[in-house]
Amino acid sequence: MIATVPGRTSLLRRALASVSAQTVAPNAVVIVCDCGMAPGDRAAMVDPVTEGLHWLYNPGLPGAANAWNAGIDYIAQNWPDDYLAILDDDDTWDPDHLAECMVCAVQAAWPELVISGLRAWVDGIEQAREPMSSVCVSDFLAGNPGWQGSNTFIRIATLLRAERFTPGLTSCNDRDLAIRVLSLNGVRPAFTGRHTVNWHHDHGRTSLSSMGSASKLDGLARFHQLHGWRMAPEIEARYFTRARDLFGLSRDLILQRQKELDHAP
Repeated sequence: MIATVPGRTSLLRRALASVSAQTVAPNAVVIVCDCGMAPGDRAAMVDPVTEGLHWLYNPGLPGAANAWNAGIDYIAQNWPDDYLAILDDDDTWDPDHLAECMVCAVQAAWPELVISGLRAWVDGIEQAREPMSSVCVSDFLAGNPGWQGSNTFIRIATLLRAERFTPGLTSCNDRDLAIRVLSLNGVRPAFTGRHTVNWHHDHGRTSLSSMGSASKLDGLARFHQLHGWRMAPEIEARYFTRARDLFGLSRDLILQRQKELDHAP
């Protein structure tokens, strides 16, 4: 499943090319557009994939969470017993990504979740990191150790148990979902131990995580509103330090925005 918006044709085409190159083809490719799109633009985007393509539109309020949820609902109706693999429209998979996830799933006796390694590229330069080999809820309170949208490979039933993505959360969607999934009873994660996903971050491209962005401020304030009660003092201090260092957003600014959200109608 891929969520996208108009104006990202070249990025989406790159992502779709990595899907069509998979050595094990997915049962279906679901693209959810968060806004309306002209038929010509849509045709230009989906050219790399010709089989098993399903095109949807977000019927709810704009936002990645509602777009993903529309796709989850559609997939749950049509393939309720399958795993869902998510790919952000600006990321790519190695050709053996789905094959590695499936091999891992078989070897681990069909766990609820398979996490592959996420290769981080910042302005085209790879950032050294080890693939994840363990995970717990507290890992995602201060930051993200390496489970993001594009290396999500999870049972549809597990996503539904976790109540999908949180509508209106403008950022930190991956961390919020990870916390709620890992808080479920009986969830067994498995790990491929290999990097098969490429996370691309370019400082020159505007995104929700751009320095000082209003969307990032709202996301961090809402995330703290949802999960601040879980944070030990040292973890909360790391949370605010990371927000300041990576996004230029101070603790006072985040807490002030959280107060405004608390009193919003």
